[in-house]
This record gives sequence, C-alpha cells and structure tokens, in this order.
Amino acid sequence: MVEMEHIVQKLEQTLGTSLGLKTLNDQEAAWLTKSMATSPQFGDRIVHEEGAQGSSNGTSHKSRRVQGIYLHKDLGEIWIPVNQQDPRRVIVADQGTLTESEIGLITLLLSSLQDTTPGLTPKNAGKVEEERRAQQLGGWLKERLQAGELLAELPEEMLIRTSLTEDMVPFLLIHESEHAPTPSYKALHRLLRSYFDGDIILVPLLDKEWIILADQELLDGITTDDKEDTPAEGDQELLSLFCMGLYELISTEWVGDFHISAIPAVNALHALPQTVSMLRETMTIGRTFQVKEHIHLSTGLHLERLVYSIPEYQRNQFLREYAAGHTDLFEDSETLSTLESFFELDCNVSETAKHLYIHRNTLLYRLDKIKQETGLDVRSFSDAVLVKITLLLYKVTKRK
Repeated sequence: MVEMEHIVQKLEQTLGTSLGLKTLNDQEAAWLTKSMATSPQFGDRIVHEEGAQGSSNGTSHKSRRVQGIYLHKDLGEIWIPVNQQDPRRVIVADQGTLTESEIGLITLLLSSLQDTTPGLTPKNAGKVEEERRAQQLGGWLKERLQAGELLAELPEEMLIRTSLTEDMVPFLLIHESEHAPTPSYKALHRLLRSYFDGDIILVPLLDKEWIILADQELLDGITTDDKEDTPAEGDQELLSLFCMGLYELISTEWVGDFHISAIPAVNALHALPQTVSMLRETMTIGRTFQVKEHIHLSTGLHLERLVYSIPEYQRNQFLREYAAGHTDLFEDSETLSTLESFFELDCNVSETAKHLYIHRNTLLYRLDKIKQETGLDVRSFSDAVLVKITLLLYKVTKRK
C-alpha cells in the first residue's frame, strides 16, 4: 500500500507549502461526514471566504468553490479527505495557503491513487468503513448492556447515526455450532442484502451473535397487493414468514444451528440497548417454551413472558401445591404433543385431530385420559387455563 506520509512530504516539496496528514477524532469525523452529506458526493465546497487572502503570492480571492475539499472555520484549516469514503484521514493545510490549482492537483492525485491502489479504492474503503462503524456500535451496545443503561441515547459523534432511522425492524441472529465455521461479516452482510433487497445494518455483538436493522419499507415487499384487506393481526404472520425465509436461506448457506428473534419496528436512534435486551429476552423465552422452533417473535409470547417473569421459588411452590403428581404427565411425548397442538389450535377437537393425523375419537380418548389422571378437563376453559399455565411452568422450571 502507498504510504500517505511519503506522498504528503513529496507534495510539500513540490508545492513549497506546509501540509499535514491528520487522523480525525470522532467529533471531527462527524463534522466532516455531515459536511460531505450536505451536497452530492464529490460536489463543490467553499474554499475561500469573501475578502480572504489567497495563495502565497498574496492575491485576493472572492468566494470560490473547489471540488473535494472542506473548510473548518473554527480551526482555520482546509481538509482534503484521503478517501471520500473514509472521513478519518485528511490532508490538512492552513486556510488561504493553497491556490485553486494546487488543491486540484492534490485531489487529482488522491483520486488517481484510489483508482490504482486496491487498498484505497472507494468501494473497498466504503465496505471497510461500514464494518468499522458497525463494530463501533456493537462495542457501545455491549458496554451499555453490561452497565444496565438500557435507555442510553446513541452518541451524536457516532457516525453510524446517519444510517439509522425512526422506523426500523430489528432482528437478532444467533449461530450455534461447535465445529461449523462462523460466517464472516462480509459474507453474511452480502447474503442479508440480497435477501432484504436493500441496504441493512449488520451489527456484531458477542461471538456468533448479530443484530440486523432493516428499514420497514424493505419488509413491505413481502406483502400482497391487497394489503389494505389484510387484517391487522396479519402483520405478525407476515413478519413470521419473512423470518422463515431468512432462516431457510442462512441455514442452507452455512452449517449449524441458527435462531432468529424479531420484534416490531422501533426508533433505532433512541434506546437501542433496550431493543437489544428485548430481542435477547424474546430469544431466551422462545427457546425455553418453543424448543423445536428456530424463529421467535415477541408478539406471540405474551403468556410465556408473564410466566417467565415469575420468581423461581413461586413457580416451584405452585407446582408443588397445585400440580403435585401431574407434571409426570408432561414427560410423555405423546401427551405433550397432544396438549401443545390442542392449545395452539384454540382447543378445537376436530382441527387438532387433523393436525395430529389421528381419528377424532382417538383424540377424545387421550383428553379423557388426561382428565382421569389430573382431574382437569382441558375442554373446559378454566381447566384448560390451569393446565396451560402448569405446562408453561413445568417447561421453564425443568430447563432451569
């Protein structure tokens, strides 16, 4: 890779003026990024103020615009980004010490280097900077979560703020496998972009754990043309279908056990640590009560969330006092699958029999057997509620 320090020295010798190579801090980089975003990329920038001194020959210049440089009035400096995609390194000179032609020569040289040096190409530098910003956000999130600061606001100087919006759908992706290789950031990001059909933000957290933030409009593509006729509760089903497609794509691409949790759209600019905490909680609750599932949505776990919040000693006390001798029933896989299907299908006998591929009378026999052993008839609403809660308590207590 070309050494920029050597290039700056050669420019100083050639132009006969003082130049420097500066690495910007977060605040300075944020200012430069904002300045670069105020007009189209590579657009003209103000160089000299009205009446300011011009080049070293003392000539007076009026207000001018020159491509690719930025004036920091407070410091009295002009900054020329080494790479337009990476605002952290700039060539710096005092205001008024360079002529327009000298500035043009420097920017032309930098542009030529980006075209001929693989390490400096705008495309590659942009991807590297995107990953760096995502890692910076991931580090900040981990610190806030460890400190319990769930309502912390994203710092103004964090450059990734410009990519966040007030209406983003968050996903948590976890990869579990002791032997399968972990997907690289680059490969996973490329796959996600192809699936979402647009730009997304991929934030690495712990090892094999990522947060995905996608604009709500990217998910709208999965809706039908007659979305207006779709009931409101269909939004959860659409999100579930979207997650199923995402899971199938990722699990097909890589070996391993993947899990995805999702919650409705959030304002990604505010209380982002709380969003991550909710995603993790949804993942934990979903995997506790839905052992065979790989997709966990917060909107479908209301009762499970309530049971999970009950202190452990109260759970054990309930099982001892109200379900003594009944929990052994849940050890039988046939009884367990029958109850789960029965509750999932709103206690509908006919639909449950179809779902289990058994005769209706066979299902009634199983339900009667449960009544004989527990004294509870799950075809009765009050008894069904008690059995459902007992089943959930059994699951969370067993897995503790």
